[in-house]
Amino acid sequence: MEKLFFNLEEEEFTKGRKILIWIVTFLFFVGGMYVAMAGPVFGKHSIKPALSLAPFGIGLIIGAVALLSTIKRKDLFFLIDNDKIEFRYGLFRPKKYTFLWIEIKKLVMPHKERKVKVMFKDGTSFIIDVSYLQRKKSTIIRKHMFHTAREKNIDVLKVISLAHHKAHHESHTHADANQI
Repeated sequence: MEKLFFNLEEEEFTKGRKILIWIVTFLFFVGGMYVAMAGPVFGKHSIKPALSLAPFGIGLIIGAVALLSTIKRKDLFFLIDNDKIEFRYGLFRPKKYTFLWIEIKKLVMPHKERKVKVMFKDGTSFIIDVSYLQRKKSTIIRKHMFHTAREKNIDVLKVISLAHHKAHHESHTHADANQI
């Protein structure tokens, strides 16, 4: 299988979206200023200055998202090749993960979620959540993982959702324990 590599450093927000989100942040800030000054400056005493907390709070949250989208994050990527699955992405303190194909026992791929549960031969598991990436890229990543796993004779289990698989897996585990 050929190598799949996505550079995720300048990823999710286009320049137009960044400008738009900064404009919305500015508008909420101006709205908060108007509400705060409506009573004392414009004589509208029915509008309490405390009501300005809502637009300021919303503007602060949107501003934080705008700031995170504007700051360039370094060394964010997703790689799938013949030897491993390796990735580093996220908003806060992203960590680098490397999973070797020879250590993987099974992949659980939910139909309705953009996640993949990787089950290892030592009994541990890890959920790779690609829902933070663009839908097109997360779909390509999941398909590539599926085809590479099939090529390497790794079991791939398709389920409706991971929560459904967990409940189903635990009921089999308890049933097996009760039989012993």
